[in-house]
Amino acid sequence: MIEVGNLMVKKEYVLHIVDKLKCGIKSEIKKKNYEAALELILNCANILYQTNLYYVDEDLEGYLKEIANKMEILSPIGKKTDVIFFYDGFGLNSRGLAQIYIKALCQIKKVIYITYEDCKENIPDIQNIINKNDGRILYINRSQKKYTEQILQLCSFASEFKPHDFFFYSFPNDVVGVTSLNIFEGKVTRYQINLTDHAFWLGARCIDKCIEFRDYGANVSVKYRGISKNIIVKLPFYPIINKDISFQGFPFQIVNGQKVVFSGGALYKTFGGENKYYDIIDNILKKYKEVVFWYAGSGDDSKLKELMKKYPGRIFHTLERNDLFQTLQHCRFYLNTYPICGGLMYQYAALAGIVPVTLRHDEDADGYLLNQEKLVVDFENKADLYQEVDKLIRDDTYFYERRNQLRCSVVSEEEFMCNLKEIMNNNDIMEINYTDINTDVFRSEYLNRISQYDIDSFLISKKTIKTILKYFPMHVLRGIIKKLISKCK
Repeated sequence: MIEVGNLMVKKEYVLHIVDKLKCGIKSEIKKKNYEAALELILNCANILYQTNLYYVDEDLEGYLKEIANKMEILSPIGKKTDVIFFYDGFGLNSRGLAQIYIKALCQIKKVIYITYEDCKENIPDIQNIINKNDGRILYINRSQKKYTEQILQLCSFASEFKPHDFFFYSFPNDVVGVTSLNIFEGKVTRYQINLTDHAFWLGARCIDKCIEFRDYGANVSVKYRGISKNIIVKLPFYPIINKDISFQGFPFQIVNGQKVVFSGGALYKTFGGENKYYDIIDNILKKYKEVVFWYAGSGDDSKLKELMKKYPGRIFHTLERNDLFQTLQHCRFYLNTYPICGGLMYQYAALAGIVPVTLRHDEDADGYLLNQEKLVVDFENKADLYQEVDKLIRDDTYFYERRNQLRCSVVSEEEFMCNLKEIMNNNDIMEINYTDINTDVFRSEYLNRISQYDIDSFLISKKTIKTILKYFPMHVLRGIIKKLISKCK
């Protein structure tokens, strides 16, 4: 198979697969084979998330609603109690937003936290918060249950505990959670925590409140997802930081007053964008002999390795570490990824007192910090960015002044809890600035950095492989080859 670089060809290729998936979904629903239909929806949503051609798919939303209406749910929720369900599809301890929401919600009502059995060992701090606040943890068994059975299990939890509110926090292709949200229509108040505001996700047509963390996400939801402004609210978040962890030290020896520039996150965020991210690193290392560059994160590090050869002993790549906050405190500044920025990294860096130096890529980097536009951390072009880098590296007085400017740019835990309580009382206390944005260039980067082999690999999921093989035998074969090649690199 020949690699295709043309953006339009790759777009048509994705749409062809999506159309074929939808034909399969309709066929399986007609045969009342809802399990296979859900498997195909999951795969279709994954491809749309990975390629980000658009933000919502009305057909997929309709299929999930149809399946929800046709599934036999044994008992309704009935009279609601003063209980909050928090459904967490990720089941991660301190990464993301689950912990900060649970902390706040436990101060408002009794919380029943729902995640998956295989996540039990991943959530010690969440378990402690729930237990200290007289909450409850329920687990869905996804290793042994089909998707339809998982939906029935979640619905049985709702029938037993009769929640008043249901907070949905999950990955973009969660067919279990979204089908359940459709079943719960009119029975609970359904809150979507829009963590993935920059990309496609399922569930835009089965929520009562869409919680955005910044104006950018609200604008995407209105313009591109067709979500009514009447149900959109804004709630900026803060990162979970364990200040009791000690700095584990640099993975290299600091000599002769060297200064460390730090960057990190999933490496796919650095691909595309005309190679600007790596050009910036190259120019910084070329100009400042005292700088060492450290990247912490996983993924394809081929471009980093190219620079390592050019600057031996001055570029280092490690996996992520749990002392991120402490690491940042020991660095000169944080270089944000490009063309896709690291949103949480804005906040980690600001709280650590270092500048998250960011090359802007349209509006997708906006709104992670309070009054971000006044903090001068985003730069429209490389020339302005290099001026900031020069002052941060060479001017100690300026460096320490910037530390003090940034530390009040993230919402506090107390403010977050109060704002969430107001949202649940139907008080929209945070104003949203609605503007006419255009995300065409941003979304095109998704297709720019992948091949047709990659698109084929997005079809592969261990749990759904039998159903996908029925419709896409050659695509699956090519996708498996792609995954094997990637592992061997």
